[in-house]
Amino acid sequence: MEFIIIDDSVFDLFTQEKLLLRSGLASHVLAFASPVEAIEYLNRQTVQIPLTVILLDLQMPEMNGFEFAMQYGLIDEDIRERIQLFMISSTVDANDLVLAENDPFIIRLLPKPLDIPFLKKLLAEQD
Repeated sequence: MEFIIIDDSVFDLFTQEKLLLRSGLASHVLAFASPVEAIEYLNRQTVQIPLTVILLDLQMPEMNGFEFAMQYGLIDEDIRERIQLFMISSTVDANDLVLAENDPFIIRLLPKPLDIPFLKKLLAEQD
């Protein structure tokens, strides 16, 4: 399975990538510090995009996770069908939790730091 991590924190990008690869959950990881670059990348994809999981940070200066999800919703549906979008954050803001739960594209808001066994369980439930 392929993963895309979108986070403005270089430390979080590095640690999440290493966790995913070492766990064997990911065969390939793309990391984007810019959500705008990630949207541009997704817009260039075709329906041949491998099954992909996106881990999207909530709080980023250029475009927050909810703004990204709105742009993500404009991507071709055939491509989105091959992607599972999870938001990841250390937020405890109840409003953020409600917004994530009600967003049609975000499967779930995951807590930071990334919990690999929990993510494996969620992905197994999605199959």
